[in-house]
Parts: sequence; structure tokens; C-alpha cells
Amino acid sequence: MKPIAFIDLEVNPGTGSVLDIGCIINNSEGIFHSKSMAKLAGFLNGADYLCGHNIVNHDLKYIRDVIEKAKIAPGNIIDTLYFSALLFPCKPYHALLKDEKLQTGELNNPVNDASKTKGAFL
Repeated sequence: MKPIAFIDLEVNPGTGSVLDIGCIINNSEGIFHSKSMAKLAGFLNGADYLCGHNIVNHDLKYIRDVIEKAKIAPGNIIDTLYFSALLFPCKPYHALLKDEKLQTGELNNPVNDASKTKGAFL
């Protein structure tokens, strides 16, 4: 299987600044957890696809330059939000389930969300 990077961003809605990034590549042990765009570009280098939940309407506007630097083709962006709606049309919503937030009140964790996206996709 070609390398797929699963990503999630946490963004300040007021300022549009990226607060945190989580990314996992399916065929490696590497996990990215930082807010550095430069380091993200290096981590994504070699990935053929980039996958995220609601990546098209949310994440892409913040990481478009990084995707270009990592040489991921625009046609190789996968949004699992669309697949969820197609595969489960009777579900009332298609957000990622965040069990850890229900149990502990934990803040959003982009690595956990990237992992959940990977689990839903593979």
C-alpha cells in the first residue's frame, strides 16, 4: 500500500492560527505532534496521500503550502467525512467520535483524531 498520512489540526477559530497538528503515516511508526509547519512538511515527505476527517472544508486552507512542499498531489487528498456520509447515510451526524473527551473532559488531541481517521479508513 502506498503511504497515506492521516492528519488533524486544531485551529484557533478567532485568529485562524494553528495550535496543534497530529499526523500518522500508515506504513511507519512515526507520529507527528507539533505545531511547526516546517517540521510537518518534512514528516509528510514521501507520503503519496493525505487523509483527514473534514480536511477539504477545514484543514486544507491552513496547510496548502505544506502539501505542495511535501509534493502530495491535490488529487491525492482524501476526506473521510464524505465517505462517512456515503457509507452511513442514515446516521444523523458524521463527526469523529471522541470517547476520551466524554470520559475525561480532555482537550482536543489531533494525534488521537488522526489515529481515529486512520482506523475508520483502513
